Amino acid sequence: MAVKNYQAVITANDLVADKTHRMRLRLEDGESFEFRAGQFMNLQVAPTARRSYSISSSPLNKDYLETYADTHAGGPGSKFFESAVVGQEVSLLGPLGSFFYEEREKPVFFIATGTGCTPFISMIRYALEEVHSERQIIMISGFRFAGDYFADDIFNEMQSKFSNFKYYLTLSKPEADWKGFKGRVTERLELVKSKDVDAYICGSQAMINDTEAILLNKGVPSSQVFYEQFY
Repeated sequence: MAVKNYQAVITANDLVADKTHRMRLRLEDGESFEFRAGQFMNLQVAPTARRSYSISSSPLNKDYLETYADTHAGGPGSKFFESAVVGQEVSLLGPLGSFFYEEREKPVFFIATGTGCTPFISMIRYALEEVHSERQIIMISGFRFAGDYFADDIFNEMQSKFSNFKYYLTLSKPEADWKGFKGRVTERLELVKSKDVDAYICGSQAMINDTEAILLNKGVPSSQVFYEQFY
């Protein structure tokens, strides 16, 4: 899949959580953007600035490209997402990255914090809806506060439709009335009962290091652990 420059138009830019936007883009001139689930694109967010964002839409979705962005940092990318409007044109480069889904028979865990879950939305959509995977798929998604999490509706819908998919959301700093899982995503790695699993990790470098160390200690081979630093 050749890396190319494309022109696109923004068709949606919604605030889906505190400081988190979901943007959808449609390519101009009827062009097709071919990519593998898990890859990312590079957007022109300012005249002299470009930023990379993982793609959350499925590779077989030809209607739009979708991504999520955390705007807490306040830089050029954050300002772009905060001010972008429907109908606005944007230049993008892609597909980029070698972090993508591989279909295999063994169970697979997806472990993410924050917007690190973005590529996993694409991967899991692709595995369940396009490949019709029968492997056991487990998504562990971690955020700090109740106002931070997003894509809960997407994962819950997939969990209701596919018996081989399980979704776990955990908050590290929940409010007193939070009824779900509490703690960091690493505390949910108790769900890994076998060393014969694949694991995809996306989040901060510290989270990746901690998660990988726990998985290796459980006997999961390093060749079955895949990760990408998201921020």
